[in-house]
Amino acid sequence: MKSKKDNNLKIPVAHGVVLGVKVYRGYAKICDLAKISKADIYDQIKNPIGTQRDLNAKHAKEAYEYVKLRDFAFWPEVFLCVREKKIMKFNPLKKYSEFGLLEINLDTLNKSPNILISRVDGNHRLHYADGLQEGYAAIDKSVSFCLAYDLTLDEEITLFKDINNNQKAMNTSHLDNIEVRLSSKQELKQKSPDLFIAQQLGGDKKSPLYGLVFEGGKKISGVFIPLRNLRSGINNLLSRSSQLPTAISDIDAQYKVIRNFFTALKKWQPQAWSNPRDYITLRGAGLWAICNIGAFVIDRVLIQDKFKPEDMLQILKSGKKFDWSSSGDFKGYSGQGGANEISKKVIRYLFDESKMSSKDLFKKIMAED
Repeated sequence: MKSKKDNNLKIPVAHGVVLGVKVYRGYAKICDLAKISKADIYDQIKNPIGTQRDLNAKHAKEAYEYVKLRDFAFWPEVFLCVREKKIMKFNPLKKYSEFGLLEINLDTLNKSPNILISRVDGNHRLHYADGLQEGYAAIDKSVSFCLAYDLTLDEEITLFKDINNNQKAMNTSHLDNIEVRLSSKQELKQKSPDLFIAQQLGGDKKSPLYGLVFEGGKKISGVFIPLRNLRSGINNLLSRSSQLPTAISDIDAQYKVIRNFFTALKKWQPQAWSNPRDYITLRGAGLWAICNIGAFVIDRVLIQDKFKPEDMLQILKSGKKFDWSSSGDFKGYSGQGGANEISKKVIRYLFDESKMSSKDLFKKIMAED
């Protein structure tokens, strides 16, 4: 209910603590919950401290129609988080009572350019419910809600990760991005070196993959390499290389060597950058195959005490010229299995000044009596 005099939204609630999180729980109209809260959509360029994944309009419409068109339905509680305590006041029914009225100041809420109440879980359910978008009438049916407070941004995003990771599957790149944000750089290097290197490749201005790695949240034009896919590829590279973990144990040094490989790759396959949609080089099985090839190339140069892009480019150019376009030599290959087959075919023809190709070595072995 709303007070016309002070323009406050007043909701009966129970105050308590859930697993260490201070909350108010109660029932309210869906349209009111939608109007007082906003989704803090993560955008790696415009809103790098956002917490929420990008909206799926189809999913939001289905959630709206489910409630709007049915008389008998059910939702789990909507989970919100107050970021500014000054906008609300709890008035207990009796002194020290856990039951009372929660007053939310709508004037302060609506005037603020910031998100004062965020949607931790329930964004798709609330998106169309406020009645502010054409074709979608406000929904005044009541649902249960939980409103947390006294949380830091890191604590809020941790709960968002826990809820979505444990219940409804979500964009894995967004989860990886959250892991990066919740970990110190040193901790990430030790715990998840593949993720550290993948994230660096997307954020380092010296990297040929700078600005191309999608970290979840709002979709951005031209950002097409999912962080999770790149992380998986880097994991393959690190696990397949015999020289990186032994000759170079420092993660920062390993990163520079891997960055040099992608610099060589861009010179070898420039069309993958100029027309990424038409080539598989940086997508799916193609990207994983490239990382497998990277382990081979990096090992070859490190054995010779070399590490520069031109050294790697020489090896990449030494082999057979394959067609990496979507309809080319590797059309139909998918998954890690497809990546392994692609990399085997390519590596078979690679060689350097000090060693013959795998194919030539095979011929020499088979020529023996």
